[in-house]
Amino acid sequence: MLRRLLFLGLLVLLLGPHSLLAQTATSEENLWSALRERTPWVFLGDSNTYAGGYIAILDAWLASESPRPKVLNLGVASETASGLSETDHPFQRPCVHERVSKVLSMTKPGVVFICYGMNDGIYQPPQAEVMQAYQQGMLALAEKVRASGALLVCITPPPFEAAPVKASGKLGPTREGRYAYFAPAADYDRVIQQQSQWCRENAMGAGKVVDIHAMLQHERELRREQTPSFAFSKDGVHFGSEAHALVAERLLIELGAPQDMLEQYPTNAQIEVSAKKMRILRDAYLSATGKNRPGLPAGLPIWYAEQLASQQTLESPAP
Repeated sequence: MLRRLLFLGLLVLLLGPHSLLAQTATSEENLWSALRERTPWVFLGDSNTYAGGYIAILDAWLASESPRPKVLNLGVASETASGLSETDHPFQRPCVHERVSKVLSMTKPGVVFICYGMNDGIYQPPQAEVMQAYQQGMLALAEKVRASGALLVCITPPPFEAAPVKASGKLGPTREGRYAYFAPAADYDRVIQQQSQWCRENAMGAGKVVDIHAMLQHERELRREQTPSFAFSKDGVHFGSEAHALVAERLLIELGAPQDMLEQYPTNAQIEVSAKKMRILRDAYLSATGKNRPGLPAGLPIWYAEQLASQQTLESPAP
């Protein structure tokens, strides 16, 4: 049922602009060919990226491709592009600019995917200066990616879902009149909508902008026709496995993946293999490129992590 929803729901959507850099071809088929030749694909983002579900699915889906791009998930939970942080956050939010130069020099990416915004509005109602900090941070990030020679793909932030937060009685402000991740504004998705619109306008000059905000909103409304309380997340921010699957497929569609590839959805076993590989490499590369957040697990030396990751295969069925 989920697979059917994925294809029926996603293939009919034509969301977001198709702006391409001069260095890429203008057709979707040629874009896919150009992207496939570029490796590795490095993903930067906040907690949904760090969780890595959509990246593991995408990596598993790429298994049939030749050449197959190497995929690295280097997202960090709590991270921003703006450098902003709530007063009541337990630590200063990490900023991607603290580590991106080392990430780019160490990984030498062919394509960099960025997905920021959820934390950049610091969970308060829309504020012009906060939006400006987000824009400046994203523009600076885009410039660093371009300078590295990589192609930039911008993924809009996903929707903030107020309904599950309201149901749990955790909408802000706090008693002190402030907003935070544990007490977000009821209208916080207005901030995310503004960020997504700005991303779609593509002031960054990205090779591609993929609008997952509008796509997930559309898919959520379809599901609410049957289940009025449906939400992709339990806390308004961290979306679950169904949304990760939708995001992975949306990325492939927008990047011009061929139809025969899209019809070969990876199995759960294939996705789990990719997920294990992604976690091993993520922890190793985050340790090597500089941890900018407390609580990140220690990673293996990169040479050993690469070796272990290459050994991840499907287990043979029991006789």
